[in-house]
Amino acid sequence: MKIDEKKIVKILLKINPKIKPYLNKKKISFIDNGLLDSLMVIKLISEIESTTKKKIKVSKINRNTFASIDNILKFLK
Repeated sequence: MKIDEKKIVKILLKINPKIKPYLNKKKISFIDNGLLDSLMVIKLISEIESTTKKKIKVSKINRNTFASIDNILKFLK
């Protein structure tokens, strides 16, 4: 199953509802601004894996992978 921006947004809001005002801002990093911490990133990976039915290789992840919706979508392609 493919995952699109709407599904990513839904997962992010489920993990951290406080992220909502920052979703449309392109210049903000979810990681650097404390909107996603390490536990939230693990939850995000788990949700993405269960939605897509694909395993994410942890070795391919870096600090910028989950910094924005665009980065998440690029990583998943």
